[in-house]
Amino acid sequence: MSRTDNLVSGFLRKLNTSNVQETFRSLEALLDHLETKHDPEPKDMQIVDTAYQLLEKLKFFEGTLKQYVGDSDIILKGNKLQRLYAQAPKNTGSQVMFD
Repeated sequence: MSRTDNLVSGFLRKLNTSNVQETFRSLEALLDHLETKHDPEPKDMQIVDTAYQLLEKLKFFEGTLKQYVGDSDIILKGNKLQRLYAQAPKNTGSQVMFD
């Protein structure tokens, strides 16, 4: 595994720790409070909007990191020779000799 792979994996593990999950529960409580507030102020609406943008971008970022780690795992695991044959054009190698 490369250094980048290790850093990405470490970040993803820490993102799912109980401390981080507790932080997100606190944010959820804050958003719930602000969304149910009667006659919210503009700054309340801005907090809600910005928080949802942050959460959406964080989900996209997490998905990208998971895809990166998954792609790295696919490259590292499996039969390299089999992948080589799978990527080669069909009419190369011994097939041409026997046709």
